[in-house]
Amino acid sequence: MLVIILLDQISKVKVLGYMLTHSEELVLLPFLNFTLVFNSGVAFGIFRDFGQLVPHIFSFIGVVFGLGLISWAIFNNKHHLAMTLISAGALGNAIDRIRLGVVIDFIDVYWKNLHWPAFNIADISICIGACIFLYNEFNEGKKRKVLK
Repeated sequence: MLVIILLDQISKVKVLGYMLTHSEELVLLPFLNFTLVFNSGVAFGIFRDFGQLVPHIFSFIGVVFGLGLISWAIFNNKHHLAMTLISAGALGNAIDRIRLGVVIDFIDVYWKNLHWPAFNIADISICIGACIFLYNEFNEGKKRKVLK
């Protein structure tokens, strides 16, 4: 978990430092840019216009959620990898909100003029963890049906 949080935070610091001194966008591939986005909302900028208190509320929720998932995985002795990835992502973004009041997003995936909302390594960790969790739950459900 610590490796993911460090990777997330280091990448944000490096991209922020580069983008603030060089450009607003760095073209990497025909479908991938680094572009600096200060996200004051949650996933994909939802709730970004709700005022100054929102970053503090989401920081608190992120920390509680991250620690709660880890506790749940340990207590139930299952889904350790999925919960670790989700928790690391939630804590990585919570650190941004506590430190800066916004989350730094910078990965811009696009096709022609269609851009996916910018995201970061913490978001990737959350998505991969959620996919692993859903995959495991789906397979456990199939196994239970076969055993009946």
